[in-house]
Amino acid sequence: MLFYDGKREFYYREPETLQFSDKLDEILTDKKLSYKCIKPLQTWKIEYMGRKLQLDITFDTRFYIYDFGKDSSASWHRHFEASGVISGELSFKDGESIRINGYGQRDKSWGYRDWFEFDKWYATHFQFKKWNCGMRKDYRKNRIDLSGSVSDKDGTLPLVEFEIETVNDSDKFNSPLTATYYMKDTAGNEYRIKAERINKNSFVRFAREFPGGYTELFEQMVVMKDLDTGEMGTGMMEHLRTIKED
Repeated sequence: MLFYDGKREFYYREPETLQFSDKLDEILTDKKLSYKCIKPLQTWKIEYMGRKLQLDITFDTRFYIYDFGKDSSASWHRHFEASGVISGELSFKDGESIRINGYGQRDKSWGYRDWFEFDKWYATHFQFKKWNCGMRKDYRKNRIDLSGSVSDKDGTLPLVEFEIETVNDSDKFNSPLTATYYMKDTAGNEYRIKAERINKNSFVRFAREFPGGYTELFEQMVVMKDLDTGEMGTGMMEHLRTIKED
């Protein structure tokens, strides 16, 4: 998913299981999109060739990787996240190009997720100059699971508290528009971060029907503001919610 200048570019292709091999670059590459592991757990290169544009970026890990551990929550298994520096270029057929130099997040999970077993979940990552955060909070079967961390050059600190206030848009999906996060880590540091969608098109909605209802997942590209320091950053807010019919 690429969001630019108020526009969106989506590309998705699921490879056949029989095509899998032990050659990582081969199974993560097709004629349009490729993911190349330059250095494990450190550097990745992503290339995309679309009809109207070409994207060439490199992700280089900047802080310690945070391993959430085995079965850290029901919504992921052996999950890890890393903040990194993103560099590269977005080029268009008309000759225009945009140089990219910023921050981003890489994550990895194994296994499937049964969306419909969750009443809702919140997930986010945000990037500031000297630190970042990646977290999620799951609601299922009258239980709440929190996992996540704050990371910087000195290491990672797990989160122990996380609350969220959301404001929805007036569009046909009532999609999340803003979110304010209140957090505390294991060292007692507290954070207040506000996320706001970059523009009306900087989100995507996935929906799946199940017997007895449906689940929808929203991914929003956002601008982040540290309400205590005033620093501006960027990131993503993800909201899942399940609607069960009588």
